[in-house]
Amino acid sequence: MNRKLYQLVRKVYWKLPFSDETKEAIVGRVRRSIRNAKQQPNSTANDFVDTTKDDYIHQILSSAKPASSEYVAESMDHFERKEGDAKIIAYYLTQFHPNPENDEWWGKGVTEWNNVCRAKPQFVGHSQPRLPGELGFYDLRLKENMLRQVELAKNYGVYGFSFYYYWFDGARLLERPLDLFMSNPDIDFPFSLCWANESWTRRFDGTCGEILMKQSDSVDSYKTFIESVIPYMQDQRYIKVGGKPLLTVYRPSFIPDCKNVLQHWRNKCNEAGVGDIHIVGVKEHTWEHDLLAIGFDAQSEFHPGTLFKHCSDITHSIKFVQPKFEGLVLDYEDIVVNKKYFKYNYDRLYRAVMPMWDNTARRDNKGMIFHKSTPALYKNWLQDVIVEANERTDIEDKLIFINAWNEWGEGAYLEPDREYGYAYLQATRDAVESSRYKK
Repeated sequence: MNRKLYQLVRKVYWKLPFSDETKEAIVGRVRRSIRNAKQQPNSTANDFVDTTKDDYIHQILSSAKPASSEYVAESMDHFERKEGDAKIIAYYLTQFHPNPENDEWWGKGVTEWNNVCRAKPQFVGHSQPRLPGELGFYDLRLKENMLRQVELAKNYGVYGFSFYYYWFDGARLLERPLDLFMSNPDIDFPFSLCWANESWTRRFDGTCGEILMKQSDSVDSYKTFIESVIPYMQDQRYIKVGGKPLLTVYRPSFIPDCKNVLQHWRNKCNEAGVGDIHIVGVKEHTWEHDLLAIGFDAQSEFHPGTLFKHCSDITHSIKFVQPKFEGLVLDYEDIVVNKKYFKYNYDRLYRAVMPMWDNTARRDNKGMIFHKSTPALYKNWLQDVIVEANERTDIEDKLIFINAWNEWGEGAYLEPDREYGYAYLQATRDAVESSRYKK
């Protein structure tokens, strides 16, 4: 099935008049059937139980220890930024604190940590749960936690954070950590905003599910949005590209009358004394429009979405302990070894890298897992795109976006964990430093 037809069928399917739970169950059964048809069993069911059960038990019982041979302890020397270094900007999730909305929708005191802790391995060698290292199960209402995050980011070559910004016709969600950051100028670190302009649903990735907070699709609402972010752009720490404050939009396809809305934003920023702004649209794998033609200054990757169609599906080769696994297992190693990220390219494109990805903490047996990810592979990927950024002449600055600093529920983070320690942070620093000398 060609891509456009697939997207049309997918869109129609999710609008059918029965529950999302039923739709997801059907999709899961289809995936299981396809996987089972592809598998070529070379052993009996009893053989599988005998060989796999012991391995699985051993994995579970040893999961509290740093099991990886790539575990790295904290470095005692600090990164020194030099002229021309790539600017690594990591997306930052503000979900890690109790708030009234989560109390209402999920239960008293529930945060993203609840998802992280309940994750279970779906197969032998599947690294779950992914548990934090020195920062622990932190609460972002506490300034001390954010100060330590910033210290780590600086020490390991991260240039700044891109805070996810949740705004719905004037109502905001998860705003407290960002407001804490703003009210404390001694948290000295560059930052920008990424407007997550989609409805907040009971399913975290927003593709379906009961809507908890609706994102308006009116032109007036989209025009009004810019007034809420101007105060952030006026902060001295705000990231600028060519002197222009950086604003990222997560779902450009949702912007009505896009060219006029973006021009309205520019006009408002000029009127407020901010000057012109550098607007970056995230490329969506389901929407192939030319973002530059509709008013964006640049565009950026966002993985795994923009890379997804180039990924190798290895689901059928996995022996699952969870027989009802209905998600996908994709090959991270194949992406890096075969440099598949370079198959995707557009004008004025800021590259992105994901250190890893595994959202089974949120999606249980329906998640997407990028298997065989390691700090060394991540370093190679990051180094490759930095070297490319050094050579590009169509981008205004060498920005590289990382998904993410702390997306623990999606298994995409740089923060230290129990399995790898500071390895992903060290890999980030090593990639930045080593790329200084490569052309």
